[in-house]
Amino acid sequence: MTTAPAEANFSELIQKPKDTVALLQDNARKGLTLHRRDGEDLYLTTAERAEQVTEVVGSTTRMFVALMKSDPKAVEMLTSVFPEAFPWVRFLPGEAVREFLIEFMDTARAATELGTVGPLAPVIASWKATAEVYSDPDLAKRLLTPTEGDFGDAEPPEVPPTE
Repeated sequence: MTTAPAEANFSELIQKPKDTVALLQDNARKGLTLHRRDGEDLYLTTAERAEQVTEVVGSTTRMFVALMKSDPKAVEMLTSVFPEAFPWVRFLPGEAVREFLIEFMDTARAATELGTVGPLAPVIASWKATAEVYSDPDLAKRLLTPTEGDFGDAEPPEVPPTE
C-alpha cells in the first residue's frame, strides 16, 4: 500500500475499470485523481471515506463552535492562533481577523451540515483578497477613501479549486 497520491487518466477508468479502481484501493488515502483532457480533473474515493472526511470536519467544526460559545476568551485565543493556519491574516486589522474567524466557523458549521466544505473556499478567498489590499497601504488608503458615483459591478474574488 502506498501513501503517494494515486493518479490515472479518465480514459483508463473507462477502458480498464477494475485495474483503475484497484489503484484507489491500494492507496492509503483511498483516493484517485482522474485526469481529463477536456475538463477539470476528478477525485474518486469510496463512499465510506467521503463520509469519514465529512464527519471529521463536521465534528471538529462543532467542537470549535461550542468552545467559542462557552467562553469569550476562546474567540480571543483562536483569533491569536489563526495566523498559523492563514499567515496572510497578519495584514488584516485585529477586528477583521475576529470577523474572519466567526464567518469561517459559521460557514464551516453550515456547510458540513450539508455534507460539503465547498462553501468555505469563497470565504477564504474573499478574506485573503481583503488581506492583500491591507498589505498595500497605498491601495488600502485609496480603497477606503469615500468616493462619489457608481463604478459598476465588482468582479468576485477568484476562488481556488477545492482539494
